[in-house]
Amino acid sequence: MKKNDFCRLAVFLALLVLPFSLNAQIVTLTGADFTPLHGKQTGLYSFFAVRDGRLQPVPHQWVQWSEQGYPFFDEDDSTTLSGDPTRIDEQDRLLLRFEDGGSPLSGHTTEKVVAELSVHQGQQTRLFYLVKNAYLQSTERYVQFDPETLTIKSTDFALSMADKNLFKWNDFYFRGFQGESGKRQSILDTLKLRLSAGLFGEKNRITLNNDNLDPKVKQIISGPLASLVYAATSVKVARVPVLRIHNYFLVMPQQVDIHSRFTLPGLADTVLERPALDISLDGNALYNSKLVTSWTGNNVAITDGKLSKSEKAMLEQPLKGDNWLWFGTGRGFDLLAQLAFVKGFDTPARLLYQDDASQINDPERFVGQLPNVGFSLTDLPFGQEYYFITRLYFSKDSNQMNPGQYAESTLAMPKASLTLK
Repeated sequence: MKKNDFCRLAVFLALLVLPFSLNAQIVTLTGADFTPLHGKQTGLYSFFAVRDGRLQPVPHQWVQWSEQGYPFFDEDDSTTLSGDPTRIDEQDRLLLRFEDGGSPLSGHTTEKVVAELSVHQGQQTRLFYLVKNAYLQSTERYVQFDPETLTIKSTDFALSMADKNLFKWNDFYFRGFQGESGKRQSILDTLKLRLSAGLFGEKNRITLNNDNLDPKVKQIISGPLASLVYAATSVKVARVPVLRIHNYFLVMPQQVDIHSRFTLPGLADTVLERPALDISLDGNALYNSKLVTSWTGNNVAITDGKLSKSEKAMLEQPLKGDNWLWFGTGRGFDLLAQLAFVKGFDTPARLLYQDDASQINDPERFVGQLPNVGFSLTDLPFGQEYYFITRLYFSKDSNQMNPGQYAESTLAMPKASLTLK
C-alpha cells in the first residue's frame, strides 16, 4: 500500500470511530494554506466532499482581510484591503463547516477536481475537494442577520437586539436549552459594557454603559456560513471625544467573533481620569451553572446567589496567557469564551464574576446577577489604540469532555494541507 493510500485509509477509519459532536464548528483557514492557487479567481472554485459515496457540493465562504490585520469592509475608511477581492491571496480567510468534510474520493467522477484539501482539527481529519467550474453549487445557508430588526438567526441559536442597538443584546435562545420549569427561556439577560472614569477628578466618577453607546451599522456582508457586520461608535463627554470604537462582528452558526478596536483620544485626559472597562454577559437565572477558567486553577464557581470562598479567590487572580473561560448550565447549553489581547494592553485583565439574586447592575431586564460573567480592565492609558478579539463558542454539552479538553480542542488552530490533482 502506498503512503498516500494508507493516510487516506486512516482518515476513513477515523471518520467511523470518532465522535461527531465537535464537527459543527466552523474552521477558518488562511490563504497561506492555498499557496499553489494564489492569483486564481475565487469564483472559479467550489468545495465538494464525499457523501453517500459520491462528491456533493458543500458551503464555503471567503472573507477579505485588511492590510492592518482586521476583517475588511469597504465602508471602513481606516483600513486598506489586502490583495485582490476576486482572487486567492495569502491574507484571505476561508470558512468551512468541519462536519461537511468527508472520506477519501475513490472511483470516477465527472467533476473537474483540481485539489484535495485535508483539514485537521482537534483529533479529527476531514477531506474536501476543490472543483473548478462546477455545475452543482451548494445552496445551504446557516446564519442570517436582519438589518431592520438587528436579529440573528442561525441553525442553532437566535439573538435579538433592543432599540436597534448592536450592544443591547436581549433574548438569546439556543436549540435544546430549557429553563428550570422545562419551558423555553432566554439564556441571556443582556450584554453589559461599562466604561467608568473620573470626570475632572478621581472622586467624581461617571459610568457610561450600553445606554450611552449607540453603534452605527456601516456595512453588512451576508454569506452561507457567516454574517459580517461593521459598526462604529463615538462617545463625547462635555463635548470632548472620549471614546472611538470600531467593531467587526463575525456571526457563525455556533460562534460569534467580535473584533474590537477602541481608542481613548489623547484629548480625553483633559476630562477623564483612570478609565476602566468591563465587558460581561449577564445570565437569566442560570442556577447551578458552573464556571471554570484557564488561569484560576482548580477553583470552580457555582451559581447559587452568593460568592463562595473559591469564587472570591478566582476574582483575585489576574488573567494570564492564552486564556479561556468555560460556563456550563447543565441544561443543554455551554459557553466557551476567549479574550485575545492583540494590541495596546499592558495592564492585566481580571475575571468579572457576580453571583447575587438581588443585586442590580444596569443595564438589565431581570433583577439579579445569575451570573454576570466577563472581564475587567483598569487604568487604561490615553492616546493609543487597543485591539482585542472576543470569541464566543456555543455548544450543547461540550462534547462530554472536561472543560480543559474541550477548550484545547475547540481553540486549536486547524491545520490544512492542499494536494493538487
